[in-house]
Amino acid sequence: MSLDLEREYVVQQLCAAYAAERLSEKELETRFELVYAARDPAGVRAAMNGLTPAAPGVHPTPTYQRPSGARAMPEREKRVLALFSEVRKEGVWSAPPFLRVRAILGTVVIDLREADIPLDGMIIDAETTLGEVKVFLPLGVGAEVDCTSVLGEVKEKTQPGQEGLPFVRVRGGAVLGTIRVETKLPKKERMAEWRQAVRGWLGESEGLG
Repeated sequence: MSLDLEREYVVQQLCAAYAAERLSEKELETRFELVYAARDPAGVRAAMNGLTPAAPGVHPTPTYQRPSGARAMPEREKRVLALFSEVRKEGVWSAPPFLRVRAILGTVVIDLREADIPLDGMIIDAETTLGEVKVFLPLGVGAEVDCTSVLGEVKEKTQPGQEGLPFVRVRGGAVLGTIRVETKLPKKERMAEWRQAVRGWLGESEGLG
């Protein structure tokens, strides 16, 4: 099994264990970190230590869903600049097809977990100098990261995208700064709701565990 498929399988098994209340929220977050930090299949499987697979096959898990309601005509391009400051785009918001991000001695957080992402996907053009750009992706939304680093760092912790869901392309560069692109669990206030959604997807809303 390839590294990407191994990650997808283990993520699905961890979600099933969380739905069955065999993992706490903190344990789930810790094991997710292990999955995305691993560089080989054995490292990914280590995130399953102490857990029995929920079933022989791979279960689907709840993935990104666009916010309900009609989408207003989106801007084709938006710009975000953090200069000696922090700028956060999070919650329910309409992401444009093209987002230009600049962080100069500052931090920009682009949280797409509850955003309305264009069905055709989006491009994030990110440049940082002595700053940080963070992009948070919901489960199921894949990413392509094509960034350079000069005395800086580019970190990618993402999962493969699922067919029929948007795709995010992150390009740009970091000079004495950091660009991070990560798949993240839902926000803490959404975890109970998400657990119920996982149960529904598994078809086991009662008697789990």
